[in-house]
Amino acid sequence: MIRARVGAVIGGGLVLILASWLAGPVSAGTQDVINSSHNLSANGGPVQSSETQVCVFCHAPHNVFPDLQPLWNHFMPTQSYNPYSSTTMTAAAAMPSQTSKQCLSCHDGTIALGQTIANGLIPTTLGSLSGSKNLTTDLSDDHPISFSPANNGELSPNLFLSPPSTGDPTVKLRNGSVECVTCHDPHSQNRMDPVAGMYLVRSNSNSAICLACHDPSRPQPNGLSGWAGSAHRTSGNATAGGAQFGPYGDVASDACLNCHQSHNAPAGATARLLRGAEEAACSQCHSGTNLSPAIADVMGEFSKTYSHPVITVSGVHDAAEDAFPLNGNRHSECADCHNSHAASNTGGSTVPPALQSSLLGASGVDQATGAVALLPASNEYEICFKCHANSAGKPQDGAGYGDYGRTPVRVTFSGIADPNNARLDFNTSLARHPVTQPRYLAAAAIPSLRPAIVNLDGSTGRSLGPGTYVYCGDCHNNDDARGAGGAGPNGPHGSNNPHLLERRYEVETPPRNGVTYTGGTTGTYALCDKCHDITNSILQNRSFTSGSGHSMHIVSERTACSTCHAAHGIQGGSTTNNKSLVNFDTAIVTPSSSGRLLYESTGTFHGRCYLTCHGQNHNPESY
Repeated sequence: MIRARVGAVIGGGLVLILASWLAGPVSAGTQDVINSSHNLSANGGPVQSSETQVCVFCHAPHNVFPDLQPLWNHFMPTQSYNPYSSTTMTAAAAMPSQTSKQCLSCHDGTIALGQTIANGLIPTTLGSLSGSKNLTTDLSDDHPISFSPANNGELSPNLFLSPPSTGDPTVKLRNGSVECVTCHDPHSQNRMDPVAGMYLVRSNSNSAICLACHDPSRPQPNGLSGWAGSAHRTSGNATAGGAQFGPYGDVASDACLNCHQSHNAPAGATARLLRGAEEAACSQCHSGTNLSPAIADVMGEFSKTYSHPVITVSGVHDAAEDAFPLNGNRHSECADCHNSHAASNTGGSTVPPALQSSLLGASGVDQATGAVALLPASNEYEICFKCHANSAGKPQDGAGYGDYGRTPVRVTFSGIADPNNARLDFNTSLARHPVTQPRYLAAAAIPSLRPAIVNLDGSTGRSLGPGTYVYCGDCHNNDDARGAGGAGPNGPHGSNNPHLLERRYEVETPPRNGVTYTGGTTGTYALCDKCHDITNSILQNRSFTSGSGHSMHIVSERTACSTCHAAHGIQGGSTTNNKSLVNFDTAIVTPSSSGRLLYESTGTFHGRCYLTCHGQNHNPESY
């Protein structure tokens, strides 16, 4: 009886389970094969044949493919493949090895499922694989295989030991290389990960398989650093399911699979295997849909009157770019400001200039020179400086920013090389808003300065006391930002105000637009009123004391704050001529009858102007 059973087993090609047959009942491993989609026999499914044997589609005891183990019985591919490549893959791209070609002999779609060596062609109800299971010979949209990892600072150090291994004993290299079987066990579809059902060697909940090689704990610079505290690792928001998400049901469990897919990445997103090209990988969650509870609709901000050009300019960001500052190819894709491996709802700073939680892990440019890459940045302004500092590609005069509203051309612009370089504006020792350097003037010198910011809802915000800073985002922000007392997402994604400003800030066009001052958080000059009390200080002429001062200019003559004052800082001026951020808008203010255009400080809250404005010649006018 035993002899007969042994003969039946060998004749059926089930060599792999011979021992278990002789020992007793069918093993769990054997049952895994029988219950899997790799069972192409008459009792299998969903693909079937008239064949009663199970293992024969891959294995046979005799006359099999030479040198391939274990006793390989399926025809092997002979054509070339287009391997995965990307600018961030430091290992050399490789053609699939024989080990991975065993899987591709069915999964590249070029060989019939039943095309065996020892048994000839076994017809099946599906001749070859189709859809997502057919990887084709173009493997550029699939996780790389048959390569030896190279140390790029983001991979597990175990991969570079001798012999190499991953950080998880269930995730195994083959001859030192990553192969299909590193992540997949072809004999067990559901046992190790019944949720995914993808023949995984272990459960990939929380991206355990991914993290066996990709190691966020490596020291900086490491683009994965901060993963443990990131929103994509910790959020409990339930996902809507479907092909655009992982199978585990919530953001934390899907982890890497929120943004990446191991196979069949869409066109334009094959490098780094994203679920969509650039912002399309973010929009599936950040459009206020697909998560429960839903998160803020950031993508909707880009439909406002003014926005960072994320939606309109795509295909420009590359994760490998480190030649900061960004020059002719200036761009503002989501990944230029946010590191999805570290960005979070918590853990960042609420005190400028340190990074807010959503900006954690993002790269930046140094304050001192504007040319040194910071991986990662430590301060918010360093991220902005990638485009708004030394970048050679930015507009060099006021007219160049027309898409975002008129930008005044200032008196000092004619004497400086890079007038729209915000880094130089803020680094000046003359007069500046405290973005990269702390507030340096005493309260008595700025009588209009409030003790604290006034939020959009009228509540009291952050202190403006001695030595404090302000964020770039205190002025450039969504016009309904929740961090400023609104209900929308934070950050300069989009605004209905020019220059992505959080609040209204009128910039007169010549000769003047007739705007009358109105106060409060929605008033004519609400942006300035956020920190400077216009109604109770400026219009009371407490810093412009002579004559009718500010009150006459703002109320009677309806002159905008911007007509006289530059918002960032003064390059190329002097402590006499440009005190208190005075730097006239040359589209409105023209030279006096003597040909002079300047302001001279003559003491605290006193000065004289040489200019022509609102039809009046000041040659000079003293205050």
